[in-house]
Amino acid sequence: MSKGLFANWRFRSSTPTFEPGEQLEVYLTNFDGSRGEARVGDTILEVEGASAGQVDQLVEITVDSFDKSAHRGQARIRSG
Repeated sequence: MSKGLFANWRFRSSTPTFEPGEQLEVYLTNFDGSRGEARVGDTILEVEGASAGQVDQLVEITVDSFDKSAHRGQARIRSG
């Protein structure tokens, strides 16, 4: 009985990985004057094209590159 109840449960990783070209909605958690930062668990994405006014807001990004071993990537604000 409990097997059916939990059959579709999956545990999320604290270090998710992403593929170049993947489009995501994330919260911008930091801004350092030239780029933003989004954290998804312990994974960090540096976001080009972000502004200080977008910190703590949900933004749409496109992943440009991702280093799976370092759990870090580069992304940009999605346009239009």
